[in-house]
Amino acid sequence: MRRELKDKVVLLTGASRGIGRRIADRLVAKGAKVGLVARSTDVLSQTASELKSAGGDVLALPADLTKPADRDRVVAETIGRFGGLDVLINGAGVAAYGPFATGTEDVLRTIMEINFFAVAEMIRLCQPHLLKSATTGRRPAILNLTSVVGRVGTPGVSEHSASKFALVGLTEALRGEFARYDIDVLMVHPGLVQSDDLDRHLLRDEPMLALNFRRATPPEAVANRIVSALESGKREATVGRTAWWACFGKRMAPRMVRIVMRRRVRRFARSMGK
Repeated sequence: MRRELKDKVVLLTGASRGIGRRIADRLVAKGAKVGLVARSTDVLSQTASELKSAGGDVLALPADLTKPADRDRVVAETIGRFGGLDVLINGAGVAAYGPFATGTEDVLRTIMEINFFAVAEMIRLCQPHLLKSATTGRRPAILNLTSVVGRVGTPGVSEHSASKFALVGLTEALRGEFARYDIDVLMVHPGLVQSDDLDRHLLRDEPMLALNFRRATPPEAVANRIVSALESGKREATVGRTAWWACFGKRMAPRMVRIVMRRRVRRFARSMGK
């Protein structure tokens, strides 16, 4: 049975730009009521204004989700405005490109705080409200935006990969725990995504692999896949041909994936004269 999004209350993090903004557009078009969470107050306010002009019932919630008080406020204001919660989409995240050896503890901890701990605590805060939604037959759901690097450990993004592996593990565990409450727990793994704000989400930029953003997946395609997975209840979805092949190869020919990764790292290092 498909999940109808009309009149559902959705709390969306990372909502002001990129994939999150595209998700918000699609949710509003389907008649959902959306709490929009992002750190950038000005851009979030503009996003909310544009969505309201398009007929959307939205609430702008500027917040730093690594802060417990901000998480509490975001959830409380969403419930206060819309009277409940049906869907939590965890879309906020950051990344870092570069060798692990030249990284720092601060970068690693920041990535884990935003990509994993903040997500985990948002789920913990929202679970009682999602449980109330389940008791009224509204088919609540949690959808975590993960990454192909959370399924396939990828050189040059070790911190990001670690945070997404942790999130994948949490998602799978909670899927089993929350099944008894009739709360769906879903995840979507994008590969490399075209970005209009990449610099805002990169904590460092020292790539070890050649990254072709011109051939990367458009954010619109990722947003479409996320909304489609939410409507269908698909537990796990991959976005992009390269991401699909990487996940398939990891399952069917893991040694070959390791060989390809090593060759790509060495080829890129030679091209950079290293």
